Amino acid sequence: MARAETLSVNLEAPFERVWEFISDPRNLHLWTVDFATEPPRLKSGDVYEVQTRRGPLELFIRANKRSGVIDFHFGRGGRFQLSPSRLLCNGEDACVYVFTQFEPPDAPDGLFEQLIDNVRKEFDILAERFRPKRSWREAVTFSRTARRR
Repeated sequence: MARAETLSVNLEAPFERVWEFISDPRNLHLWTVDFATEPPRLKSGDVYEVQTRRGPLELFIRANKRSGVIDFHFGRGGRFQLSPSRLLCNGEDACVYVFTQFEPPDAPDGLFEQLIDNVRKEFDILAERFRPKRSWREAVTFSRTARRR
């Protein structure tokens, strides 16, 4: 049986905003690590061609906004693997993104651990992207308050 690890990240943005970004395959190159090296191209129907460091892959996403499911299906020659994920609302202006990484079939030693590390880096990218922006006045007020403590 292949190993699997599920990770999550808290994102400080409304569900709708995060949903639109993560569920759109054209954004993969903006937040994935060692996967999409450029914007994916629509190949046919809902299948995209994704350029990776190890060559092109086909990808399609099955997403359901109501349940928060965003499942990534990727592969070559009609054989696809699944990377399931889910976006959960966590109040009015926050959500949690959950991703499960499976160990690829016939993975060489160390690959699974590298993939888990990549997911952590991707979560850092998403957390930074959805970090609330402060106005300069809020930043100054925060800075003054922090110095007083």
